[in-house]
Amino acid sequence: MKASSVQKILLLDDDRIQKILVEKRLLKIDSGLEFVYFDTPSKALEFLNSESVDLLLVDLNLPEMSGWEFVNEVVKMSPNSIIILQSASVERVHIERVNSDPRISYIFEKPLSESDFKSILGL
Repeated sequence: MKASSVQKILLLDDDRIQKILVEKRLLKIDSGLEFVYFDTPSKALEFLNSESVDLLLVDLNLPEMSGWEFVNEVVKMSPNSIIILQSASVERVHIERVNSDPRISYIFEKPLSESDFKSILGL
């Protein structure tokens, strides 16, 4: 995926500090990105009922449901979006699950580095 095809990114993470870091780093790399943020899966799913995004950056540990459960719901609404998971502790079982699930492109350990964001944007 080339960066030019990623225009709108949705971040789902209940950590507002993470929101600030991700938004600042992404917009530093590409100031033309549209960035939307939600701290609960229900709010993100409500948004995705009427809006589309190119890329979803989803925390694994969320209130209301896990990141895995969110992925199951979101692919029904936004089947063409790229889904990338993130977690403060990425375990081998998570990596294996991502590698065996074609709906998910990557998993990154938080905090994401500048090179992680460049990979996400295809740079």
